[in-house]
Amino acid sequence: MLKFVLLILISVSLNAKSCAVLLYHHFSDEMPKSTSISPKLFEQHLQYLQVNEFKVLPLKTLLSKLKDNDLPDRCVVLTTDDAYQSIYTNAYPLLKKYQMPMAVFVATQAIDKNYKAMMSWNQMREIQGEYVKFYNHTAAHSHLLDLNKAQVKTQIEQAQNSLYQALGTTDKVLAYPYGESNLSILKQVEELDYIAFGQQSGVVSKASDLQNLPRFPMAANFAKMKSFQLKVNTLPMPLVKKRINPIIDKNPPMLNLTFEISQSKPQQDGFNCFANGGVDINWKDDKNVEIVAKKPLMHRRNKYNCTMPSQSKEKYYWHSVQWINPSIAE
Repeated sequence: MLKFVLLILISVSLNAKSCAVLLYHHFSDEMPKSTSISPKLFEQHLQYLQVNEFKVLPLKTLLSKLKDNDLPDRCVVLTTDDAYQSIYTNAYPLLKKYQMPMAVFVATQAIDKNYKAMMSWNQMREIQGEYVKFYNHTAAHSHLLDLNKAQVKTQIEQAQNSLYQALGTTDKVLAYPYGESNLSILKQVEELDYIAFGQQSGVVSKASDLQNLPRFPMAANFAKMKSFQLKVNTLPMPLVKKRINPIIDKNPPMLNLTFEISQSKPQQDGFNCFANGGVDINWKDDKNVEIVAKKPLMHRRNKYNCTMPSQSKEKYYWHSVQWINPSIAE
């Protein structure tokens, strides 16, 4: 009987209702590698998704199915931040070719100021439709942590109004500039009735925070095919849902995770986390684990990435937290 129950749990976990959301910026061989993917490699991403029969969903469909806990297997969503010209020139033709949708998050002031690196409103109107939709990335792309509550609201609502006036956008979906937020901003965004995305890696599932949904960055080495294939096949770490304060108040910060079910000794041994300088992992019991970096985190934005093998050799569980030190300026 116990063996039968374990088999059911394994089957459920390997078919977890989840979706890998990918984050792109530039589609170019000429822009900074840290935020770019070549058009050739991006096409390889789309080819892989097509050949392997992934369900590439529009963002709006993802959010609807997430609320209903009805995400399909092998689910992927494509997103990009900042509305650069290379979306219009390089990404959009490929999206049409492979008939795959993408969500673009727009910082609207750059468009109003006609920055050459960005698409124009006319270009957005031209490509908006079946394969491209546009959403809120605030007005000025400011560090929201540097603003007061009224200023945060203004940044969000000004951008939403511009998107509505120019493109007819009504869906209240936000991507935080730089992926930065804190508990106060998360609560404020929830009160404003927005769903929001960060820039920490991981897969979206019922356990995800609707005001800080994860996305896998796709640029530089992270966009290479081996890394891409690993991430689109990733499963959500089976954790109890919990809102985490991403602000570093003690450096290095302590991350406490609670698993939904007890983890065996082999599972605990397979659980691993990564940060600059390494981490210490301390299992308090068979469900609760503490993770802390061995050294203070030195950048404004830092990540703990945690993985654990699943019963399938091809898939890993994944969970990530982006820690932010607002005292470090950019």
